[in-house]
Amino acid sequence: MNNQEGNQIGACNALSVSLKGVAVADAENHVKLYSFPDGAYKGLATRFVLPARAVAFSASGATLASGGDDEGIKLINTDDRKVFRQLRSQAYTRGIAYDPKGEYVASVSADGTLCVWDIATGKAELQKKMACPKVDVAAPAVSRPAWHPDGGALLAAPGTDNDIVIYERLSWSVVYELSGAHSLEVHLVTFSKNGLYLASADADNTVVVWDVNGRKPLATKVLNGVATGASWHPGANALALITDDGELHIWSDVIPADLPGPNDDIDLLNGVVPGKGGAGQEDPSLMGGGAGGTDDYDRADSFLDDDGEEVIAAHAKAGGKRRRGGGDDYPSAAVYDPPAPQEPIQPGSTQMGDGGRRYLAYTPLGCIVQRAEEDHNTVEVSFHDTARMRRRIPLFKDFYNLSMAALGEKGALYASRSNRDSPSTVLYQPYESWAPNSDWSLGLPVGEEAECVAAGAVFAAVATSCRLLRIFSQAGLQRSVICLGGAPVALAGAGHLLAAVWHAAAPAPSGEQQLAYAIHDVAAQQELASGPLPLTPGSNLSWLGFSEEGLLASYDSEGELRMRSPDFGGAWVPLFSSAAERKGSERFWVFGVSAQQLQCIVVSGGEEPAVPPPPQRPLVSSVPLRAAVVGQDAVLAPLEAEIIRQGVLVSHMEPPAGGKQDEAARLELEAQQLEADKLGLKLFAKLIQSDRHARALEVASLLHGTHSLEGALKLANQLRAPTLAERLAAFVEQRLEIEAEEAAAAAAAQEQEEQQHYYMEEEQEQPRQGEAVTPVPAPAFPLSEARHQPSPSAGVKSSKASPPRPQLAGVAQAAAAVGPFAAARKAGGGQNAGPNHSTAGGGAAAAKRKAPSGNPFARKSKAVKG
Repeated sequence: MNNQEGNQIGACNALSVSLKGVAVADAENHVKLYSFPDGAYKGLATRFVLPARAVAFSASGATLASGGDDEGIKLINTDDRKVFRQLRSQAYTRGIAYDPKGEYVASVSADGTLCVWDIATGKAELQKKMACPKVDVAAPAVSRPAWHPDGGALLAAPGTDNDIVIYERLSWSVVYELSGAHSLEVHLVTFSKNGLYLASADADNTVVVWDVNGRKPLATKVLNGVATGASWHPGANALALITDDGELHIWSDVIPADLPGPNDDIDLLNGVVPGKGGAGQEDPSLMGGGAGGTDDYDRADSFLDDDGEEVIAAHAKAGGKRRRGGGDDYPSAAVYDPPAPQEPIQPGSTQMGDGGRRYLAYTPLGCIVQRAEEDHNTVEVSFHDTARMRRRIPLFKDFYNLSMAALGEKGALYASRSNRDSPSTVLYQPYESWAPNSDWSLGLPVGEEAECVAAGAVFAAVATSCRLLRIFSQAGLQRSVICLGGAPVALAGAGHLLAAVWHAAAPAPSGEQQLAYAIHDVAAQQELASGPLPLTPGSNLSWLGFSEEGLLASYDSEGELRMRSPDFGGAWVPLFSSAAERKGSERFWVFGVSAQQLQCIVVSGGEEPAVPPPPQRPLVSSVPLRAAVVGQDAVLAPLEAEIIRQGVLVSHMEPPAGGKQDEAARLELEAQQLEADKLGLKLFAKLIQSDRHARALEVASLLHGTHSLEGALKLANQLRAPTLAERLAAFVEQRLEIEAEEAAAAAAAQEQEEQQHYYMEEEQEQPRQGEAVTPVPAPAFPLSEARHQPSPSAGVKSSKASPPRPQLAGVAQAAAAVGPFAAARKAGGGQNAGPNHSTAGGGAAAAKRKAPSGNPFARKSKAVKG
């Protein structure tokens, strides 16, 4: 087979054949798809860091399971070649078998562990250690199970006593063993098409064919090497075998002539005549062509014709039942494979890679590295900024087989999945503690698994398979147990904020995930926001976290970053697209974000970074954020994108209506508003230079400070835009008048508050016992005329009119033109003009001012901050 460039494919580690083509795991750690029978290259299905050792198609060929020396088994949609689920298997997978019904995947690892995975949930229905022979991880040896073709009623796997063990479906109990014909360990089994026979190969170059019902060997053949692959002929009495040295053998007349052939129809052998009805007989409408069948399926009811999508949709409405393919030329095929829901993710974690190392967590604060040892794992916590986090966290031995972790501000939270010996366990370790026994751990109830974890400054949280969000204090106190709206997908924590994402509904037929989110204030025990989580069509959630400023952000598998803004009731704003930034096959592995830039590790030729050996660290990149505006102008579009990005941050920092801010928060807000105004003035100047004065006036109305407005007025005069300057002058004058009114009202409110405070103190005073008390009238504090009369130096009009400023000429003529802005000013209030601008009495300079209500960066009057 050739690829598109015409290069020959190198060594083949594994292959699988279906109606939709051939999957090949090659020596370059790639899994590639080819059409059949012409062998044309269709595309790359997936890639691994270490060699891929096993591939297996589903019965319909719609999905492909692949695994190898990397940790995890990938389930891939063959149409779009995207991984829709990753099973959490251990490393060194040596064999995979897909259930004929498409419900389970069986796998065998090099250490002999046999697992059966539920595809719908990703859970291990069976996890039996030392069920199969161990194989050398450095050798390309296989250990392959096989499903019985009759609906996967039985599962055959190599046993540890030179035998084959047969397991029953659902109960996964041992039904019987086939033994006595092999002298060494069996490593490969495969059923014939009708399930009457089973072929097995061992390490002594011997292949044995068994009578499954009679549980006895029928024939034996010795090869020149160890068989690494076996396949029954789809229409003849023959078995194809290939050895580890690449030699192909065709074993003809495998089954004796006096026995039914390996492809004979079992119903006909049992005397069942299809199409006659009756108990125990198969409906001919479910049968294909060939012996005893009809050709109606092949012609008009085939799910493999050009109108396959419509037929699949129609049968999906009818329940998505499976029909069996027609004749000996077609294997059984699933009619409808519904999209699988996304697996839970742990942001900042990787799979076990080369050298037995993985990131349990990688964040802007630090990382947690897990290293595999012979009989346990070692976990190490390190921080990027040692000046900030001076305490060194000692290594500890992981006997729980921890599978997820979160790095919080005060401690690290870990969790493991359950096994035969222990339940799913949650473990917390603070970085520093004043009390003994500050570490704590607990086991979840039987049947409840930890799916994802998060840690903040005041809490540790675990989302479980029972759709529960369990919140603990740092000392291990169980604070809250919250029901989630669906199966959990991800958690993120920062400070006292906790974000949770879950499946709101089953995936759409197009494959789109239906996710929802909620943001909780753990300290206040309040839900701050919730709603649907937007994703790029056909993508999965890859990362979830809070920015340095406290904005919730998400990153999907298509490379799109979104941030939640309080504007529009809590809208998500696209601020980054990797498609515009990456080069070639690069991928951005995100681990942190701020309001200005994305923090990531650029990965080439893979999906996640490898963990370098200490003391090396991965190369971290910072990529600027930019809103997804339409690039109609190469000069103006970047500035518009920057203004939108900065507006998201300013809106987030503004307090809700009636809310209070401390001095530090107020100063930070003013600094960010100033940055937004600088961007606005740059755009304002560019618009005047491009002769777009109407748009320039709109930009000026979005400025926060009066000084910024006056700067825009100066720019308009300097750039010789008199009409625009005239309108801006009227707008500035109106803002000054409104700010003066607000300052006077604030001063009056302050004085009234002082009056009330004085009277309350007088009422609280009690006379001393035994003393005569002479009533003293309360002093009157009338509103002082001197305090209410405007000072000429304050900038407010007095009885004697002050001369007009030259730069504000033409105010009366422009008042009508800026009427809408004036109305907006009346509705939205004014904004602080700066420390050197006085508009009222002594209290005017300290009064709070607001920008026009049309300003997206202004403090808006919101009942509840989105």
